[in-house]
Amino acid sequence: MRWIVLVVDDHPLVGQAFELSIKAAYPHLDVGRVTSATEAEAYVRLHGPRVKLVMLDLMLPDAEGFSALLRLQQLLPDGKIAIVSSRTDHHILTMGKAFNVDAWLSKSEPVETLVNAVGAILRGESVFPENVAPDPKVIDFHRRISTLSAAQMRIMRALVDGKLNKQIAGDMNLTEGTVKQHVSAILRKLQVNNRSQAILAAAPLLRNDQAPR
Repeated sequence: MRWIVLVVDDHPLVGQAFELSIKAAYPHLDVGRVTSATEAEAYVRLHGPRVKLVMLDLMLPDAEGFSALLRLQQLLPDGKIAIVSSRTDHHILTMGKAFNVDAWLSKSEPVETLVNAVGAILRGESVFPENVAPDPKVIDFHRRISTLSAAQMRIMRALVDGKLNKQIAGDMNLTEGTVKQHVSAILRKLQVNNRSQAILAAAPLLRNDQAPR
């Protein structure tokens, strides 16, 4: 079975450069390329365990914060995920480490460096800047938020965006009662007492404008 490296980046030139360079460096691998979190999920569902590594842009048009990462981790429990981002501040690196990301690669690095990292990651190496330690509190929250279903994750993102149950129901084509049931399940899984506490805990992870700088 040929393994697949999936490139997820909404910048066509960047994504294409990664795709062509990885194909040239690793002819024994197949390389896929998509431009959104939704397309990435569909690709993973289609190709399943063949997807050995995802090179994931943190900033996508249909995802905020770590929401795309969380969903792909659910779909690929045995796969590896590398974040490829222009953001390399210490706080977000510690969050990535706590979220079990296999590598954090800077877009400012030469393409050759990023391509070389593919081999290291597939060999089981963790490719992170030095002196990055995971935040124990984030590790615990990652464990809890990872238990949310796909529908619950979408509802959690909507809650973080300030939407009411009625609005969420309309957006997701659900009854308001079903949304309330999901919200109750979310509070239970996140081990919080109310939706305000859930939003406060999840906002830094699911909103770009509230992510630590």
